[in-house]
Amino acid sequence: MLNWHELRMLMIFQVAMIFMVQNVFQIYSTFGQQLKSTDDYLQQAERVSKNDFYRFINNSNFYSTHAQWITDDTNVSVLWWENVIAIQQVGIFVGSILFGYISDHFGRQKVCQYSLLISSVILLVEGFLSSTILIALCRFIIGTQTGAIIVVSWSLTTELISPRTRFLARAFANWPTGKFALALICFFSQNWRISLHVCAAFTLFGALLYIFFVPESPTYLQCHGKRTEAHNIVADVFKNSNGKCVIALPGGIRSKPLTFRQIWKKEKYRNVIILFGSIWVMTNFTATMLDFSEVIIFHNNLILSQMLLAGVPAICKILLGLVEIYFGIISRRNLHLISLCINGISMCASGVLILFGLQKNYPTIYVLVFLIGYASIEFIWDACYLCVVEQVPTEVRGTISGACSFLSRLSGILASKMTIVKQRWEPAPLFIAFATAIIHFLIAFFFLNESKDANLGEIGFTLRRISQKVSQKIHQIRNMTKKEKQPSESTVPAVSKIRKNDISGPVLAEIQLGEGNNVP
Repeated sequence: MLNWHELRMLMIFQVAMIFMVQNVFQIYSTFGQQLKSTDDYLQQAERVSKNDFYRFINNSNFYSTHAQWITDDTNVSVLWWENVIAIQQVGIFVGSILFGYISDHFGRQKVCQYSLLISSVILLVEGFLSSTILIALCRFIIGTQTGAIIVVSWSLTTELISPRTRFLARAFANWPTGKFALALICFFSQNWRISLHVCAAFTLFGALLYIFFVPESPTYLQCHGKRTEAHNIVADVFKNSNGKCVIALPGGIRSKPLTFRQIWKKEKYRNVIILFGSIWVMTNFTATMLDFSEVIIFHNNLILSQMLLAGVPAICKILLGLVEIYFGIISRRNLHLISLCINGISMCASGVLILFGLQKNYPTIYVLVFLIGYASIEFIWDACYLCVVEQVPTEVRGTISGACSFLSRLSGILASKMTIVKQRWEPAPLFIAFATAIIHFLIAFFFLNESKDANLGEIGFTLRRISQKVSQKIHQIRNMTKKEKQPSESTVPAVSKIRKNDISGPVLAEIQLGEGNNVP
């Protein structure tokens, strides 16, 4: 069972997770864009006074940003506003690699506390803005800090808890719970400005928790030569957990951190970035595509749909966490592969239901099938995060985690545009998710290793084994494409000699080679 120290770490990580979600504009801008100007919602929204700073509407649980801009005669077709969520994705794309690298050089805790402090100020200011340009700029900045927290807070949390608790960190402090909390904030605030202000308060609270209650990673300190500080933190953790949380420190010391260029030049690191990067790319592509294209799945109700999409995966993760607590049978590799199978089958079945129009006749069946596949994505993410943390050395963990997140955000930017594809053919995103799951499964099946209960301080051997496995598979594929010709009698040319009886007109005569024959 969890001790007080680990429980505190998971609670703080969950508070940070509420900030990480940052779906405020996805919730508040999506609904209005799907409606016609003659819809009752927009008609009533236009009758709301333009002088009211916090606006509310009677026939819905929230007043959307899209409705406000239409009411204020603001141009909603400009590039930066049509792509405001994609701009936030670009920010996450930049922040992931930048702050992952910074955390390996200046510390995990500093990055977490400063990112949350800066974000709380930006969210507060953003809630008072009325310029779409400035809001888009704020979304980009928030995206960079979200990328930082996604990568760095997870690394810091796992380096301050025992190996057996890592899976529980993903089960009980998770993204769906944060998403559900954000949906509740939007439901009760009923206004996008108030929601931003509440998020700013949560983010400030998270920053204070990291400042006063979270120490620096002892593994990071050990790798940077600060052995005394590292051992003091390990002793404090051991004391606060009543001896139940033992952190093993690495034996070697790296005084000079590696640059990204140096990391990329080392084959063992490069292969791991390619392997985990490809897995993260496909996971984030599927997750983001479904988040944007399947926003409303139940009774044309956005808030209820968002609660279902967050609540069901959260409950499933908690149940799986309880299974791990009592039975300890959750394998990283098997979790990844089984979740991919479930996801692929569910997405294919959901696409078929839409293709034949059955989702209208059997809406409950469609929602259940889709939710099973959607919830499985969270388990795929669990394996992605756990495998990176448990198979990458401390001195480059932040940088490589950031690189994986960086690459995955590229696919997220593309996936956010899948709503256009859905307008052309409704089941397209679901069948694309099915195809992606097949490719993802093949990569994970052939290359992914088991890493459960790995010692974060001593994982160099595991990394070398992964790198060698990737290199061997690459060489095997290359050899399969090159069929080497074996020498045979048909390919060996005849050997000839020149008869010297006629110097002016030499004659070439073939000779047969056999055992004991020599060519003069």
